[in-house]
Amino acid sequence: MNVNLLESEHPGHEKEAPGIEQTDLLSLVKHQEQADAGASLGQVYQQFQTHQQDYCAVMEAGKVAGLCSRGHLGFLMGHRYGFAIYSKDPVRQHLVENPLMLRRGTPVRQALETALGRQGKTFNDDVILLGAEDQYLGIIPVPALVQLQSALVEERFRIQETMHRRLLTVSRQAGMAEVATGILHNVGNVLNSVNVSAGLTVEMVRNSKLSSLEKLAAILEQNRGQLADYLSADPKGKLVPEFLIQLTGRLRDEQAGQLRELESLVKHIGHIKNIISMQQRYAKVSGILELVPVEELVEDGLQINAEALARHGVSLERRFAPVPPVVADKHKVLQILVNLIRNAKYAVNHSPSPIKRVIVSILASTDKRVQIQIQDNGIGIAPENLNRIFAHGFTTKQDGHGFGLHTSALAAKEMGGALHAHSDGLGHGALFTLELPVAPPRAAT
Repeated sequence: MNVNLLESEHPGHEKEAPGIEQTDLLSLVKHQEQADAGASLGQVYQQFQTHQQDYCAVMEAGKVAGLCSRGHLGFLMGHRYGFAIYSKDPVRQHLVENPLMLRRGTPVRQALETALGRQGKTFNDDVILLGAEDQYLGIIPVPALVQLQSALVEERFRIQETMHRRLLTVSRQAGMAEVATGILHNVGNVLNSVNVSAGLTVEMVRNSKLSSLEKLAAILEQNRGQLADYLSADPKGKLVPEFLIQLTGRLRDEQAGQLRELESLVKHIGHIKNIISMQQRYAKVSGILELVPVEELVEDGLQINAEALARHGVSLERRFAPVPPVVADKHKVLQILVNLIRNAKYAVNHSPSPIKRVIVSILASTDKRVQIQIQDNGIGIAPENLNRIFAHGFTTKQDGHGFGLHTSALAAKEMGGALHAHSDGLGHGALFTLELPVAPPRAAT
């Protein structure tokens, strides 16, 4: 008789995650029925009839010698002459072949894989549980192991769902951070222009010719009583009219310059106001599907990336066709667009081509959807990577985290849309298409 004794790799030192995998196998024990190895089959059969258990451990010299099956004994004793033939045989002669024995410290997953991985009749045999010193702890029925396996599967499913939700949350937060970074870059860039205009205006005022006019006024005040003689006879007084003409021109130029810089200041401050206003539009709670004008969303995404595109010398082309509004979560759409535009900027920036071009298109699809396309002439995508481009953790960037496109694809799917990628290969650019459902037409009133 061969005994399958499954040892724990690290008894007493398992570091399982909290939950089903930390279940103590002792809690699965249903009974501790046992019989002496020298007892007759008749005695053990009667014991089975009394206690109504399907299996019992067979003990010899204080140790478990094997497993005895009620079904097997019933088969032997049930024959016409079975009782007469077998009833006096010692039970040690009729043990279950290859019984499974587990130690209490065996990891749950390992125990389940071994117990439920058995084939044929042995699958239905109950399991003997032993202690660290081989002491008999009891019998674990197979149904208890099956229930534990089901609970473990359910727990794993819940953990995966939780991890998936956390991943989406982290990814969306990362997308929001990218949006915020783009907004801050834009504001910072505009503030630099504001600072330049303000500095020029201050310099103009500091170097103004107004002081020359003040000196002339003082001279005229000194000669107030003889002003006509001073202007007509005095050599310096004769220069006053020409001086006033020239000074007027200089002051006019100063005024034009100051007005130009003040208009620039007003323009830049208005730009900052628009950026902040856009940010406030997206500062509300996300997760709500609403009617969203597509062109407005795309322009917001472009505005957030405007500073980066300009800084890297990227030529931007808009191809906007008139389309109806879509039903979408505008926060998610904006994050998708910011990610796609930023990826396009990265692609053209790492391309050897001197021409960096990104084309943003809006067009209507034939299946009641609107398509937003981001096309670049950048480094392209290798054919073997096209099928993995939206997989979690996949990235070709040195500093990439690998869940930007993955989260974007999930977000598009959640809104009833889709995100597709196409490329003719490395060096041939890429095209990403975001599809969103068109708003259903309003019922006629």
